[in-house]
Formats: sequence, structure tokens, C-alpha cells
Amino acid sequence: MARKIKLHSPYKPVPLARILEEEMDRDWTQKEKNKGRVFGRGTEHKIFLKVEHWGQRDDSAHSLEGEMHEERGGTTIDAKIGRGKKATFFILFWFGFLSLFVLIGVAVTATGDVPFMWTAMFTGIPLFMMAIGGWLFGRSGKRGPEDERRILDFLEEKVKAREVRPLG
Repeated sequence: MARKIKLHSPYKPVPLARILEEEMDRDWTQKEKNKGRVFGRGTEHKIFLKVEHWGQRDDSAHSLEGEMHEERGGTTIDAKIGRGKKATFFILFWFGFLSLFVLIGVAVTATGDVPFMWTAMFTGIPLFMMAIGGWLFGRSGKRGPEDERRILDFLEEKVKAREVRPLG
């Protein structure tokens, strides 16, 4: 699950948003195509960043999502970093929905003389889809701490945003 994080940058919200916009608009280098790069969207009020990998889509990847507001002569970013609730909800929905097919397939196969292809369609294929989904979700989870570090390093390098730690 995502954790709350507070960052502060010396740039005001509009210049900060322009710096990030310029970074998002530039072309990918060959190194970034191989290793991935921090990518996202936002305005002077909202921010969303995650590590994109060339030619791959991973909606369950760790990301930073939050709001920006002017404070102390710069910009404070109140955000959550980590895997979002939407990704966890989707994976639960995915496994739940496919489990219905597996349960129906097992129940019908156990109670009657059913052709092998019917059993394969209602149990084998959903089990295979569950295995692939679990593998992809686990893969993005293993990459998560590295992605979080890359996002925070990117913000520090581009807009000098550093984590604000509470005094207590």
C-alpha cells in the first residue's frame, strides 16, 4: 500500500510544473529505453509520477500521486508513494472473477462426463490467466522500492524536492 510523503521544493508551483512538463515532453534516450525513466503528468496543483519502461505497460507499478501548494517560498508536495489502491482492487477483482470460472469448471467436471476441452476452457485457461496476473503483480512489487527511489531521486535532481520529516 501507498505511504504518505511530504516533499518541499524551492520552486514555486507554476515554475515547478513547467520544469516537469519540459522533462515529460522530451524524447527517450536509448539508455532510458533500456532502463526506464520517470514519467508522469500534472498541473501546478496536482502531480503523478511513475517509472515507465519502454514498450511495457504496468498499471500496478509504484507511483507518486499528490497535490502541490505554495508554502514557505516554494512548493510543498503532499503525496502518496507506493502501489495505489486501484491496483490492489483490480488484482482482487481479477482473481475473484477468474475464480468463478474455475469453481464452475471444477464443479461441472466433478459431477458429470464432460469433454476435456470444456474442462480446459473453464479451469485451465483461467488458472493460467491467474498465474500470469500473479507473476506480473509480483514482478512490479519486487521492482517497487527501486521505482520509489528513482522517483524521489528524479524530484530531487530536477526540482530540488526533498522529503520533509516531522519534528516529533
